[in-house]
Amino acid sequence: MAGPPAQSAFMPDTDKPLFSAEEISEMPHRLDEAMQWHLAWSQRLLRCALLGEPPAEDMLQTNAHELCEFGRWFVPTSERLSKLEPVCVHNLDSAHSNMHRAVRELYLAALEGRQADSYWFEAFELNQAAMVHELALLKEQFVRSGAQSDPLTGLPLRHGLHTLFAVRQTDAERNGNGVFVALIDADNFKKINDSHGHAVGDAALVHLARLLKSALRGNDHLLRYGGEEFMLVFLGVDDEAAANVAERLLDLVRANPMLLPDGQALPLTISVGMTRALPHDSLESAIRRADVALYQAKRFGRNRLEWALD
Repeated sequence: MAGPPAQSAFMPDTDKPLFSAEEISEMPHRLDEAMQWHLAWSQRLLRCALLGEPPAEDMLQTNAHELCEFGRWFVPTSERLSKLEPVCVHNLDSAHSNMHRAVRELYLAALEGRQADSYWFEAFELNQAAMVHELALLKEQFVRSGAQSDPLTGLPLRHGLHTLFAVRQTDAERNGNGVFVALIDADNFKKINDSHGHAVGDAALVHLARLLKSALRGNDHLLRYGGEEFMLVFLGVDDEAAANVAERLLDLVRANPMLLPDGQALPLTISVGMTRALPHDSLESAIRRADVALYQAKRFGRNRLEWALD
């Protein structure tokens, strides 16, 4: 099954994230650094203009936008960034390269003793302003996504869940499907932490998140609900089809233990509590029923699916 649609565009058409959780968290700082690199470059430019210092050789190259410190970071990163914000990255790339071209034209005029065309002054100013603007937009996108994503698993958090639930209800009414809410809990998670330490516990959650994500379909929405719990919101033609989704997840986790640092396999299982959203159901009421069903799954031995009683 294919991976889910992008959450804040951080997931491409596969289930592999464009950026890791660590990269998402770190990217605003990298973009701040990029701005500092540009300011340092501008200071070099100012010294050349006011003090008559000769321009650095890289300022006169046709590929100067790839040679500056910002360019050396941006060029290899731009392909992934463009899948996140294609218009913003395109505008940033154009502004950056056009700004360097304007500087090159101004310098060449000075070196050749010609009167510089005012067009290139305006081009420099406009493109520099555009570059600063697009960097700010890109940074904001990462800031928002970092606040909406779990830094451990990379899964979305609860932000926007009410909107998603309402959209899925509308989809279900239009297509004649049902909306299903499943709460998924890692079994015996406290025992894993106590026996192997919190680092292994964290690794187990990452392992489970990867397994669950690998089984998602295009309109399934998986999120980190809290602690060792995950939530899955999805559409299904009927209860049997929804149960099959849950059983596939149970089988997948059973069949894929986590390897410990010493090479031993750590078996993992999950418990699933599921409910079908009723007409005009609220998200809160659906979650309450799924939570009761999850409690029953744990009570009856774990490693199983239990349905909520409507």
